[in-house]
Amino acid sequence: MRLTDDLYAYIYRGYDNNCNSYIFANVLSGHKHIIIDPGHIVTPYLREPAFDNLTKEIEKDGLKLEDVGLVIITHAHPDHLEAARNFQEKSRALIAIHKDEEQLYKSFNLGKIDLYLPEGEIKADQLIQTRLEILHTPGHSPGEISIYWPEKKALAVGDVIFYQNTGRVDLPGGDMSLLAKSIEKLSKLDVEYLLCGHPYGHPGVIQGKDAVKKNIDFIKENILYY
Repeated sequence: MRLTDDLYAYIYRGYDNNCNSYIFANVLSGHKHIIIDPGHIVTPYLREPAFDNLTKEIEKDGLKLEDVGLVIITHAHPDHLEAARNFQEKSRALIAIHKDEEQLYKSFNLGKIDLYLPEGEIKADQLIQTRLEILHTPGHSPGEISIYWPEKKALAVGDVIFYQNTGRVDLPGGDMSLLAKSIEKLSKLDVEYLLCGHPYGHPGVIQGKDAVKKNIDFIKENILYY
């Protein structure tokens, strides 16, 4: 689903647990794309063909899998990263993640990590053709990152923020105080498109500055401060 020029959202429509995926198109050299959180290949319980369905939706938008040059994984939970190896095989895409998620990622034996993403503007001058910023946003997972595209005012937040909710903190490495600090950091950005990691109670794409602020304020008042 195209949200605006070069910004695409792929909401997971199945019944099993799988993440939303997002494409920042034409941001790499050679008009290549970034995909954020490609999700499962096949979901673990209901065996839904998550990757095949994602592929069909991407192609329906006129995009090609072989034009994906970089896979960014917000955090190393399997529902966000399993299909990364498919992009690596099909398009020779590079895999990028925060260093603090390396050990967990490697435990799934999904191939090598090509690029580590510390906080700050992505510094890969041969690759990135537009300004993209990485924010280290732990709390749900120690090395979770959010990706901000200032030109589009688009912010992909993985499992940090959902519609009127946050990511869980009862998994290994979870920390509510860190999550609250991460959400406070994200709340200071100018955001028109908040791209959440799951369609929990809502598709997960919150559009409009007022709607984004209202959602974060709700989380602060009813979840974090409570």
